[in-house]
Amino acid sequence: MPTQTIQLDRLQHQLGEHLQRTRFANQSCHLELLAHGEANVIFRLNHTQLVRVAVNTPNQRFAGKIERVTQFEQSILQYLQGTGIGHQLQDAKPEPTADFPYTYLITNYLEGIALNYSRSHLQQCAETLAQLHRLPLEAGYELDRIRSQVPVIDQPLTRFYQEAKDYAQPYLTAPDAEPEIIQMLEAVLHQAEQQLNAESLLTDYPHCCLVHSDHTCENWVINDRQAYLIDWEWAELGSPAGDLGHFLSPVTVRRCQGYHLPASDRAFFLHHYYEALEDADLADRIQHHFTAFGVFPAVRSLCWTAGYWITANRWYADGNSPNGAERMARLQQSRQQFPELWQEIMNWLNDPEPQA
Repeated sequence: MPTQTIQLDRLQHQLGEHLQRTRFANQSCHLELLAHGEANVIFRLNHTQLVRVAVNTPNQRFAGKIERVTQFEQSILQYLQGTGIGHQLQDAKPEPTADFPYTYLITNYLEGIALNYSRSHLQQCAETLAQLHRLPLEAGYELDRIRSQVPVIDQPLTRFYQEAKDYAQPYLTAPDAEPEIIQMLEAVLHQAEQQLNAESLLTDYPHCCLVHSDHTCENWVINDRQAYLIDWEWAELGSPAGDLGHFLSPVTVRRCQGYHLPASDRAFFLHHYYEALEDADLADRIQHHFTAFGVFPAVRSLCWTAGYWITANRWYADGNSPNGAERMARLQQSRQQFPELWQEIMNWLNDPEPQA
């Protein structure tokens, strides 16, 4: 179902009063609205900090409890503290209270821009992901620190394939589904099913790490020094190929103003990623993971896209929902892009070993 409507002016006023009362009694407390997503509202605080307020829980793993969004991301940022991979956690309100019924994190403010897929950005993102994926090999960053808080994804090919089938189902059973799209979905699911036996490569070449899992361009903040990952709501423990596959998925890339990533830039990114691992054995392991699993995030995203046309059309067709008109425009654009996206993913399924 669509997320609840939030009165942003009222939320900002409530938050300002709460912070002034509890944390800034003798200091100024200036809030500036920066962004509003489905799960969080982001405010800049006194120019040098961010307040990330959890307001909704579209992610089913949190069972409708907004405080669990904050608590989850708090555990991730605590694990990453000192790495420079993302925001530095400075304070947290992990439980709702009577005076402010939301939860939030306070972090540093990161200067930078969103990922634009230039080669300099691709190299910086490759280096950040390599740092994240080799982190469990460093003392103090053992996965046991977060294993009880973060979902562990075993057998990811099987899981992603099943989720892709589930996501496609609303479209496949819709009375007004287009035969052309049905054929595309059935073909991509059939081809993915044929590759499930490659799952054994992940156990033959084991490596588990924290993966971010949501590489939409707005989830990167990049400046001259580094690329930072933000918004860890979908983080998991599993194969690093999940991050590589989602980063390179045509569905992910197209969300950046319809951009198409050239094959040469895809190879450029992978080359710098494997180099940045600074460990030939680890690079070999992850290459095997990517060969087996890398395309599956793209398959899942493609099937999700078609299923979302049906469910979102029910929610936003009247245009009265928050951002309803914008969301409907995105749906129409994704329908126009779908055949091209499908072809790219089919090509990837047929050639899962790109040159890095």
